[in-house]
Amino acid sequence: MPEPSSSDSLNNSSQVTLQVVELDCAEEARILTEGLASQPGIARLDFDVMRGRMDVYYDTTKWSTRGLIDAVDKLGMTAQPVRENTAETTASPAPTGQLRERALTRSGAFLLVAIIVQAWEAGTPAALFGYGDSAHELSLLPMFLYLISIGLGIRWILPKAWKSVLRMTADMNVLMTVAVAGAIFLGETFEAAMVTFLFTLSEVLEQRSVSRARRSIQSLMSLAPDTARRKAASGDYEEVSTDEIVDGDVCSVRPGERVPLDGTVVSGVSAVDQAPITGESVPVEKEPGDPVYAGTINGSGSLEFRVAGTAGSTLLDRIVRLIDQAYQRRAPSEQWVDQFARYYTPTMMLLAVAVMVIPPTIVGWSQDTGGRWFYNGLVLLVIACPCALVISTPVSIVSALTAAARNGVLVKGGLSLETLAKVQAIVLDKTGTLTTGTPAVTQVTSFHGIAEEEAVSLAASLQRHSTHPIARAILRYADQSPGNRVEAANVAEIPGRGISGLVNGQDIWLGSIRLAEEKGVGKDQLPQTTSNVVLLGQGSSLLAMVHLEDQLRDTAVHAVEQLHRLGVQRIELISGDRAEVVRQVAEEVGVDAWQAEQLPEDKIEAVTRLRKQHQLVAMVGDGINDGPALAAADVGIAMGAVGSDTAIETADVALMSDEIEKLPWLISHGRRTLSLIRQNIFAALGIKVIFVLLTMFGWSNLWLAILADTGVSLAVIANSLRLLRTKSP
Repeated sequence: MPEPSSSDSLNNSSQVTLQVVELDCAEEARILTEGLASQPGIARLDFDVMRGRMDVYYDTTKWSTRGLIDAVDKLGMTAQPVRENTAETTASPAPTGQLRERALTRSGAFLLVAIIVQAWEAGTPAALFGYGDSAHELSLLPMFLYLISIGLGIRWILPKAWKSVLRMTADMNVLMTVAVAGAIFLGETFEAAMVTFLFTLSEVLEQRSVSRARRSIQSLMSLAPDTARRKAASGDYEEVSTDEIVDGDVCSVRPGERVPLDGTVVSGVSAVDQAPITGESVPVEKEPGDPVYAGTINGSGSLEFRVAGTAGSTLLDRIVRLIDQAYQRRAPSEQWVDQFARYYTPTMMLLAVAVMVIPPTIVGWSQDTGGRWFYNGLVLLVIACPCALVISTPVSIVSALTAAARNGVLVKGGLSLETLAKVQAIVLDKTGTLTTGTPAVTQVTSFHGIAEEEAVSLAASLQRHSTHPIARAILRYADQSPGNRVEAANVAEIPGRGISGLVNGQDIWLGSIRLAEEKGVGKDQLPQTTSNVVLLGQGSSLLAMVHLEDQLRDTAVHAVEQLHRLGVQRIELISGDRAEVVRQVAEEVGVDAWQAEQLPEDKIEAVTRLRKQHQLVAMVGDGINDGPALAAADVGIAMGAVGSDTAIETADVALMSDEIEKLPWLISHGRRTLSLIRQNIFAALGIKVIFVLLTMFGWSNLWLAILADTGVSLAVIANSLRLLRTKSP
């Protein structure tokens, strides 16, 4: 039979996302990888540990969704499809978490009763902590109660341990099973029950903590309502599911309600709180023609908007999808921990065996000596449990990424976050980054005795119905001017040059130097510069000159100061604008160096030059014009990406609003995350080292070891979850 062609393989490939109930630790991800990835027909596995999901890319001629679920079940876990890629249907798995919590409660109850009975029989609680003879003095009742407690707890550990043994691998379930069995063999049923209970308790608490991080992610999706108020052909409104809305439908949103879908305002004026998407602290004024986004909160006015992004394709949906992808881009520290844990567990098992065998062999074998060092080896197996170590980094990364998203900053994975923490040089674009990107009138110079207020009024009358950025700048300036408003008639655009119309019966024009030359204005009256100036005239007479400049952001100076305080060694302003404009902005904000009239390839060259000097370089731009430089930098940061699909998709980091002050906060946030990861790793390894040494001297026991391991696991998770409370300025 001929081999299938590559095109056949592509046609037969499929992908399914499975929700794996037990997947809340890198250890489970390793088990799934070892058990599935090497199977014929499995192309790739991707894991989202924080949401308990596994993406399986497989050959449909060799696997089905049902077959994949059965394969996961053989590995001791339970799975169900998140979305169906085939016509198969599967039943939902049992609520394992709830069953485990019930078993934990019952195990704890039997353990407590056994402790009370044993203490009552011995006449003192101190008997609980004895070894050797005191352990063998147990009556049948407390021993029976301890064994029931062990059975209730170990039922969640034993199946996984057995399947690990069949695969010839060692995981934490094997370590715990061996430790419990060894303790029972030595007659230490109290300690065996305590180890089982505390390990199960740590699993339940760890699962709850991870679930909290998961809920913080899922809460983003709950921002947008499930229903919308759609305008019918009759003009009445009907409440329908957002799934029924199509592009072009007109919907309304009342004061205080959340916007259900993306769209463009067609009527009404209101201030909309965009903080859920952009992190902006001040509501944004919306009027006809302005965009609105799903999940944002309407202010005091009612709005009607035309839908431009149905359910599943809104900006909020895209952000959540990108966050999902970001969790799968593992940070360098996370990769290091996984590699370390791969060799750590078998090394610790060999060390435990050495502790059991070598000391008794050296000092002479006896029942007492052998039993004592066998017990110490069991303690070492408990200490070897790597869960606190392997979970330390992913929980920190997920918490940091989620906190950033809540504050209007979309970071594409742990790698970008760690890179930001280590950045030593930053390249800043000017327009749209340090400046607002919109012109504003800075000065009006009038001629022939005409008053400035009259000149502004004439210019505004021509621009009254235009949406051009220059027109808006002139109208904003006119609103602040004391001059009287006049109306223009027969207003007509002069393509590429300006606009003209009749004001009080006079032919008035407004436009470029080229238009003025065409109207017959003498060259001696024209300004020397060819940009940022609009001329107002009547016939061949020049009436006024309107100067416009791109405005510096209010927070730009403070943001650059903060970056310097954070220790960023080099901040350069690279812009394609004129030298005099760039120099003025550079001097105002206090950058270390500046370059003007730069082409896209010049910006790439600047990034390359700074990387040679400072290793890691960040580029901040608008995400479109600066695309090549953003891609060339170690981390590209797009400003004001809320309305730009290109910026969101291409940049490593997207600041959803135009708030440049979030840049120093983001670097500080990355450094804090990296610091917490190091704290977690140090704590996890430090506790291991301390208890290894204590065990070597015989100063530890099983229940203290598991208590310490549980404590450090919970401390690591709690330390990581602190990042969820981080707020931007």
